[in-house]
Amino acid sequence: MSAHIRQLAAVVLVFPLVLAVAGCEENPFGKRSHEAVNVAQVPAAVKTTIDQQAHGRSVGEIEKKTANGKTRYEVTLGSGSEKQTLLISEDGKQVTPSEDEDEDD
Repeated sequence: MSAHIRQLAAVVLVFPLVLAVAGCEENPFGKRSHEAVNVAQVPAAVKTTIDQQAHGRSVGEIEKKTANGKTRYEVTLGSGSEKQTLLISEDGKQVTPSEDEDEDD
């Protein structure tokens, strides 16, 4: 079999797999979702942490992120040079991005 035919066969076999994974809601990396929410939609423990960390700054965007069965809330506080982003677990504990990655393993 020539190299050209082998390359074509590989593409024909891999392409449907790529389409299936990209189009599936459940993929090999676990179910993931991102959703913008407001402060009234977060659990009480998350709201408490937001209030404690805000120090009078405004609460900006809140994004509810779910991956591998774990939900985190990415919260933006303040604006400009005072802007801060927090990652908070459902139980209200602040999580660093590196801790969050470690938990996914």
